Amino acid sequence: MAVGVGQFESQSSLRYSPQATALQQTVAREFNLLVAENVMKPQYLHPEENRYFWEDADYLVSFAKRHGMAIHGHTLVWHQALPAWMQHYSGNWDGMLKEHISTVVSRYSADIASWDVVNEAFLDDGTPRDSVWQQHVPDYIAKAFYYANQSDPDGEWYYNDYNLEGMPKKLDAVLAMANGLRQRQIGMTGIGFQMHIDRYWPSLESIRTAFEKTVAAGLKVRISELDIRMNVNGDEAQLSAQLAAIQQQRYHDIITTYLQTVPAEYRGGISFWGVSDKYSWVPAYYQHADWPLLFDDHLQRKAAWHGVYEALRAQ
Repeated sequence: MAVGVGQFESQSSLRYSPQATALQQTVAREFNLLVAENVMKPQYLHPEENRYFWEDADYLVSFAKRHGMAIHGHTLVWHQALPAWMQHYSGNWDGMLKEHISTVVSRYSADIASWDVVNEAFLDDGTPRDSVWQQHVPDYIAKAFYYANQSDPDGEWYYNDYNLEGMPKKLDAVLAMANGLRQRQIGMTGIGFQMHIDRYWPSLESIRTAFEKTVAAGLKVRISELDIRMNVNGDEAQLSAQLAAIQQQRYHDIITTYLQTVPAEYRGGISFWGVSDKYSWVPAYYQHADWPLLFDDHLQRKAAWHGVYEALRAQ
């Protein structure tokens, strides 16, 4: 479960929300692994070149430990959520990249066993994304994984991206990158499939094929940011009983496909991108109502929750 922690996300924050107590109770009761929705991204964790802001991330780690929950780190390197100083850096980019990764990973090595090392480095057609990292550190993906491995030899390291389950060229490019790292003896544990999907797309067959290809490459599979849009065309005013039933089945089918396709030793876990529909990123991004998550605006379990529960229980 991805959770808000910072004051800048105060409506959904475990710390600052008016419903913080209810959020904390729901998260602790329902889930066993936490991901920071934002506060471990460089913009918030490393706001100035010579200053880190640890308070929010430390709070999340403390909360997780207090409730016997694991933590997955998100994210060390991304082309977005960068502080201004990093975007306009004029020094040694390679050294700056190494320092950031080493400092963050080392601080949390005792508590965070796995990280999204690099996030969204490829376009949907499989070509590399043009970013400040690509411009200044052409081999930045390999270097990021190398520095992460150096900082915590026991860690698990993931590449994380969207549309991998529905865009074969993109997945093939990522698998080729992973194979290149392996040939250079740079450790990479697996791939995070964000799975920001909808009621129609992609097909279960496409998802199954993507998981199979990843396992065949010897990589773990994480469903890392799962949510399911239901109001794809923006023409629904509410989550009707019919839509809720469709969403329940879709969630059930996704979880079942993962468990049936990915052997236990290759499962990196399943994370949902947010707690409540009310504060999901989806409605703001698409500019219309939607209900993509497992809990409603009042933190009540939806039919979607039962779809996930039944799929897990069946295994």
